[in-house]
Amino acid sequence: MRALGWVLLAMAVAAIVHDCLAWWSEGSFSLLSLGELWSRFDYAAVHPLPGQVPGALWRGVVVPFLGLPALPVFTVLGVIALWFGRRIGSRTEERFLTSSRPRRRSSSLS
Repeated sequence: MRALGWVLLAMAVAAIVHDCLAWWSEGSFSLLSLGELWSRFDYAAVHPLPGQVPGALWRGVVVPFLGLPALPVFTVLGVIALWFGRRIGSRTEERFLTSSRPRRRSSSLS
């Protein structure tokens, strides 16, 4: 899950780099949509989809999802994947933060 989170965040970085380079070359800033990214990646897979997905599902779910900007979608999904994949119970050792020696045990005098 953590690897997926890092991959999604890397895709978010790639999307912002693409958006900034397009802004620099074209002079107008626009965010890359998921549909545009998918069509650039594999146009042959996107073209026959409207005929394979039922019309209401296509218009109600798929088209609005493909219209979302890629940068915030990848960022949010990456952060969520990292959060779900976090290691519960793993903390940095105290000696790492305080000193290089382990703590001394206190002796009780009874």
